[in-house]
Amino acid sequence: MQTEILTVIVPCLNEQAGVGPTVRGILAHAQSLPVEVRVLMVDDGSTDGTRERMEELAAEHEACSALFNDENLGMGRSVIRAYDQIPAGSWVTVLPGDNEFAFESIDSFLAVRDRYDLILGYMQNPVIRTFGRRFASWAFTRVVSTLYGFPWRYLNGMKMYRVEVFKGLEIVSSGHAFVAEMIAKSQLRNPRLRIGEVPFAARGRARGQSKAIRPGSVLKAVRDVFRGARSVARYRNEVISGGSAT
Repeated sequence: MQTEILTVIVPCLNEQAGVGPTVRGILAHAQSLPVEVRVLMVDDGSTDGTRERMEELAAEHEACSALFNDENLGMGRSVIRAYDQIPAGSWVTVLPGDNEFAFESIDSFLAVRDRYDLILGYMQNPVIRTFGRRFASWAFTRVVSTLYGFPWRYLNGMKMYRVEVFKGLEIVSSGHAFVAEMIAKSQLRNPRLRIGEVPFAARGRARGQSKAIRPGSVLKAVRDVFRGARSVARYRNEVISGGSAT
């Protein structure tokens, strides 16, 4: 029987201090998992020593590799670009380099992988976040769910999926909005896509503060949501009319 592969994409922007603990935590827990774990670090145009730290980690650990963006592309485009480096049939999860998500939560995702193609995580310990961040997350989820008719509790947390679920899709939005756009288009491309939910745990930010609730970030998120929604509407028309949808 062929060994299942789980590729953990670790996107980073100026995470020189965080990427090491994140990768070490992944590799430590990987030894107990029923799949082969590979780590693909992505430097999104960092201006600190993140790239050099990734090169060191890739040299130290056979399971690690790195991909470098010459300029900042944003998390969404960085993740999509990484799909070309991942073997067909692999499972994928994304763990940001700030080490906020507890990788041990992957156990819950792997336990139900035979039942789903895409598994969305919802936070089991939301109290770890400030009220402002929880409210912003709630409001964002409500807006996106209304636009697309999504029934799920949370969209931008930890998730696990077959690489084919999202590979090849053209995504125009960025920031938090790109996940909703990807899910909507993946459902249009494959109406029989099996989607489930499991809980995951977060550690909270050890360094810095979230930029998600700053006025400028909120306005950008709203623009991105509606930009993505327009693209999804065009894609929907292509699918319904029987045209080429990519």
